[in-house]
Amino acid sequence: MNKKLAAVLLAGALLFGAATLQAQESSSIDAVTAGVADTGRADKEAEKKITASTVPYSVAVLPYIDQSGMDEKGRKVAANAIKDALKEKYPPAKKGGVNTVASAKAVAKAMQNHPFENADAPVLAELVAVGKELGVDRVIYMEMEPPRNKETGFMVIVGSQTYSSVITMKLKCVDVKTEKYLFNRIVEEVGSSSAVAFWKIGGASQSRAVKKGVAACMTEFLTAFD
Repeated sequence: MNKKLAAVLLAGALLFGAATLQAQESSSIDAVTAGVADTGRADKEAEKKITASTVPYSVAVLPYIDQSGMDEKGRKVAANAIKDALKEKYPPAKKGGVNTVASAKAVAKAMQNHPFENADAPVLAELVAVGKELGVDRVIYMEMEPPRNKETGFMVIVGSQTYSSVITMKLKCVDVKTEKYLFNRIVEEVGSSSAVAFWKIGGASQSRAVKKGVAACMTEFLTAFD
């Protein structure tokens, strides 16, 4: 095989490979729907798991902003799921925790001294200012948007039901010393609850769906940094 023919074949192979790779990658236009979670059942359980932080930094958790519009039960379930996730990440010293968590009173005072221009949309400089007054290494901000709920199935005497909730949370973690975000994203996850019930006894639970969705959002958040 002469050198010219070999060069042509090699160039063709490279072009074919590039074209194949390009065909496999979706364009930024096609990716628009990727962020729209279906309100059906979650396809799989979360693969990630929250583990206790091993880096002994201090952290301030700002008041949770609830924009969900859910009823009292739903709000309580969501708040408890958030607290459970944070306690997994930052357990108390008696349970082996290495982090120092700022008190609610100290956080409230710092936020009064450094009010946000928009309470539900603090910017980096505002979060850093609160963190510096508290003398902490990191600041965490959490907000929950209205969930998108759906009920499927049937119920006559005996039937099956599925409740699902698309949970959307705005989550931020700031490194106060470097004045940079460690995490700054809107996270969307699906939680679902299914059951076979008899006259509404033992049926699926919307609150369980909310709990699973919130837990999945917090797992995505708290496993992104140590």
